[in-house]
Order: sequence, then C-alpha cells, then structure tokens
Amino acid sequence: MFALFLILIQFLQAVLGYTALHAATGLLPMAVMMMPLSTVAPTIAHKIGYRRTVVTGMLTLAAGLTLLALLADANRGYLSILPGLLLIGAGVGLAMSPSTTAITSSLTEDKQGVASALNDTVREIGAAMGLALIGSILNSRFRTNITDLANTYPPETAARIKEGIGGALSTAAQLGPDGQPLVTAARNAYVDGMKPALLIAAGLAVAAATYTAWTGLRARQATRP
Repeated sequence: MFALFLILIQFLQAVLGYTALHAATGLLPMAVMMMPLSTVAPTIAHKIGYRRTVVTGMLTLAAGLTLLALLADANRGYLSILPGLLLIGAGVGLAMSPSTTAITSSLTEDKQGVASALNDTVREIGAAMGLALIGSILNSRFRTNITDLANTYPPETAARIKEGIGGALSTAAQLGPDGQPLVTAARNAYVDGMKPALLIAAGLAVAAATYTAWTGLRARQATRP
C-alpha cells in the first residue's frame, strides 16, 4: 500500500498539478471505503469464514489496481482514477482486519506478543518489497519513454530528466515556455509507467488470494476422513 500511495501522490501532484494538500484530499475516497469495511470485516469473516473474506478482499484490491492501470489518464483527470480508488479501499478494508485476526488467533494467549511482532514484520517487509519492485518497474518504464526526448538536451540536463518525473518537471520549469513539450512528455511517460507497475501489483494480489484459497482447500481435504 505504501508504494501505491507514493505512485498516486506523484500522479496527483506531478501529472494533475495538485498541491500537496489537494493530493492528500484526493486519496480520501480510499479511506471512506476502507474504514467502515475494516470495522465490519471481522463480523463478515465470522459468518462466512476468514479465508473467504480475505480472498474476496484481495480480489477486490486486484480489480481496483487493474482499473487504475487501465483508466488512469492525465487528460481525463481525477475521475479517471476514482473507480480504482474506491475498489482498492474496499479490498483493503475487507482483507486487512481478518488477516490480522488470523495471525493473532493462530497462537496461544501467552504468545500474542510474538503474533503482534509477526504481523508488524510481515507488513514492513511487504511494504519494502512492494516499493522496491513497483517503484523499479515504474522508473524503468519512465526512463525508457523519456530517453529519446531527454537525449536532445545536453548530457547533464538529460541525466536530470531521466531521474524521474520530478527532475523532468523542474528542468522544464527552468526552460520556461520552451519546456512545455517536456512537461507533456514527462506526464505521459509517468502514466505509461504506472500501467505495468499497477498490473504487477494486481497480479501479486491475485496470487495472494489464490494461495489463501488453496491452503484453505488443502486444510479441508486434510480433515476429511
């Protein structure tokens, strides 16, 4: 989720031109979906099962990431990412609380400190790996898309442009009116780089849902006489 927040914040600020406060406000639809669902998710999980709830949440998250990848568009603005934000919030709300409960309930009461530490460790490792993987894919695609235009500038300027959309936009600002083509190219390159990064993230969510469902099926088969 941390990697996703970074991608979306940059999209809102660098691509759509939002201020920091406006960009943060733009992520509120995720919270609006996430908070109520995370509250009722344990009740839902108790009725239909924790695995089913987590699987449903992960598949909903994957659908939201896919929508973001396919619909995000600099020209259509914020409305192009709103459906994806709502689905992502719903997916995280459904999956987060039951998965935490599953970890803590897997150990006895005297080992709840271990369960809590394990839950925190899993989240930290997941955030670090997600940021490294998704960020690398986005940055690589951005550099590929912007290289031809960047190479028309002096080497030092070209290197700054290839660093990321922040470097490209700051360079364009220094160029004045002549930098507008660079602004357009950088924004399009960033949006194009978002697509494979978000699709990879969606694939990982589907893989997590599949593994959760598969382990549940194996557990049921093992308990049959």
